[in-house]
Amino acid sequence: MFESTIRWDENLNPISTYFDDVYFNTAGAIDETTYVFIEGNNLYQRFIEHKQDNFIIGETGFGSGLSFLIAWQTFLQFKKEYPNHILKKLDFFSVEKYPLSNSEMTKIHENIIQNNEQLKSLAQQLQASLTTDVSCQFADISLTVFYNDVSLFPGFLAKQKILIDAWFFDGFAPAKNPDMWSESLFKACYQITACQGSFATFTAAGFVRRNLLSVGFTVSKRKGFGLKREMLVGYKQKDVSP
Repeated sequence: MFESTIRWDENLNPISTYFDDVYFNTAGAIDETTYVFIEGNNLYQRFIEHKQDNFIIGETGFGSGLSFLIAWQTFLQFKKEYPNHILKKLDFFSVEKYPLSNSEMTKIHENIIQNNEQLKSLAQQLQASLTTDVSCQFADISLTVFYNDVSLFPGFLAKQKILIDAWFFDGFAPAKNPDMWSESLFKACYQITACQGSFATFTAAGFVRRNLLSVGFTVSKRKGFGLKREMLVGYKQKDVSP
């Protein structure tokens, strides 16, 4: 199942062989992921304000698993700070059509996680557990990766009878990977989003913003990370229909 899906440029940035696009810039990968997806979803504060015993994240594009690792680390920090909180479990669901091999993932982790000992430990646990059709349990954190086309992902989630509290919309650039940003996909995702459920994405492309708005999300622009001028965040408003 696992064929080579990446090549490396001169700066050791991993490039998708399928989409000819960078997974991320290795030098700022952790900071960018934290800024876009953790802070973009206001995740730590959402944990604090959560009223149920589990919080569910959905991600379009598992890639190297970096977003999962940082969400995991953020949840552990929350649990340490609020050990008696009602929120006890984090469930993370992702989709990946072109999975990395274990050796490719390990090399990426080694390149980007150098001085963060906790994140390094979590990455090693992920590497040891990741298999095809994966469903992994790490104490109070669960990970499920759906190895298939993204168009089938909302249906897979619907079968789990869950609602997503926060989305990480994290495909390759919209111009190179349009299926990840289609109106039909966002519509299906919206339908399985919890009331007040949020999303964040690195892109601010006009057609992505329009597709998110057209399916019902409230959408705002936020300053992008680094040299990126803008990114998109938003949420599903409370149903006010009679």
